[in-house]
Amino acid sequence: MIDVLIVGCGPTGAALANLLGAAGVHVLALDRNQGILPLPRAVHVDGEVMRIFQAMGLAPEMMKVVRPGGSMRWVNAQGETLLVRAGIDGLGPQGWHNNNYYHQPLLEEVLRAGMQRFDHVSLRERVEVQALQASHDHVEAQVLDLATNATQTLRARYVVGCDGARSTVRHWVGGEDFEDLGEHQAWLVVDAQLTHPLDLPEHSIQHCDPKRPVTSIYVNPLRRRWELMLLPGETPEDINRPERIWELLRPWVQPSQATLERAATYVFHSLIARCWQRGRVLLAGDSAHQTPPFLGQGLCAGIRDASNLAWKLSHALRHPAGAEALLATYQPERLPHVRTFIALAVDVGRIIQELDPQEAQKRDERLKAQGLAFHYPTPRLGPGLHRGDAADESSCVGRVSIQHTLEDGCWLDDVVGNRFGLLLTREAAGALPADLAQTLQDMDIAIVRNAGPRLQAWLQDQGAAAVLLRPDRYVFEVCRTVGELPTCIQALQRALGAPP
Repeated sequence: MIDVLIVGCGPTGAALANLLGAAGVHVLALDRNQGILPLPRAVHVDGEVMRIFQAMGLAPEMMKVVRPGGSMRWVNAQGETLLVRAGIDGLGPQGWHNNNYYHQPLLEEVLRAGMQRFDHVSLRERVEVQALQASHDHVEAQVLDLATNATQTLRARYVVGCDGARSTVRHWVGGEDFEDLGEHQAWLVVDAQLTHPLDLPEHSIQHCDPKRPVTSIYVNPLRRRWELMLLPGETPEDINRPERIWELLRPWVQPSQATLERAATYVFHSLIARCWQRGRVLLAGDSAHQTPPFLGQGLCAGIRDASNLAWKLSHALRHPAGAEALLATYQPERLPHVRTFIALAVDVGRIIQELDPQEAQKRDERLKAQGLAFHYPTPRLGPGLHRGDAADESSCVGRVSIQHTLEDGCWLDDVVGNRFGLLLTREAAGALPADLAQTLQDMDIAIVRNAGPRLQAWLQDQGAAAVLLRPDRYVFEVCRTVGELPTCIQALQRALGAPP
């Protein structure tokens, strides 16, 4: 019996396999393709996703293929800056740069190699799922081997569909019932390999020109991406001819300076499946939600899904009595979080996609008057396994915590590992009763007594003596005093149905 069957081994599926593998879960991943698709697709991850790679133990390998980057800017036809997606110089609150760029095949190679660390994690390629049948304690999956045309029935405790926007697993979960946030627009996406670095800005730019909206992305010194909006009356066949592509790219690059690696037309969707779970079958990544690329959050959202789901599946397998209630928190927590980013991507997409010159001028004046910079949101999870109050916008409960070094120089997440963690002020560490410390140790909750200056300052900002962190580093609860800790721990035990 397989613990978790993962359908689709793109970035989301491979990330989930690595996180589950680190927790000792028996995983089989299936993919209908042979090998990694050798084409560029996603290009950006944020600091939180780098932190998740750190949790997988893959940060050093990721740093070989990821380039920390700066801000993104929205400029008008005259080259004036309208809006800046502000970056943070140096390390951000997650302990990583907030903007990071990469060539997706290389990132996937790191994830696939990470899966090979675990004897209990395996991958089968050229296999697709044809049917799912769930019972009270497992799921039967009928699969087809595309190489031999042979069918087989696999049994798993849980199935997770990470099989993309055209997900087959989604048909068994909730069908094609979506919340549609609008703005379905066709764009031409062109990736080029340069023969030499170009004298172009080393940040990404959204060109808000009503004559032709364009996004220019600096992936690395020898890779660039351009996304060009199709205008009314244009067809993919018209715009996707090499001579037409080079004509459109003339302001930035000449044919002698680059080779076209990929050119394809996509309709950018903003969709959220209304149902992500049906019993023991769940969805993650693009099978559950699709976002326009204007914030570079598509792949990020899938990796966050994997992080939220991995520790819950691991706990559910160890403590079946509370499994149903625990896994029922997955969609309610993640859906409002992912909707925040999709809605923001739609909003900034409307900024760049304005084609009426008069409306574009009004937009320019409005944005310059409002101020230029905006930051990524840090949304709270929806209701679930945390004690956050949706009405308290100032609280960190239900939000991702910060990460920094401890007094000995170690990073917080490296010390806590894939466990619950209790972060204490110096005063609280000295006042922690021995019997409570023993209870926490028995529950395998990591006690962090030696937080460094940045973490101590963060605790002070929260008015906290202690902060209880989940394995995905979202805050379960803030305790103002050490005396509140027993109540907090009891609440966690009730929420989990068994000690973590």
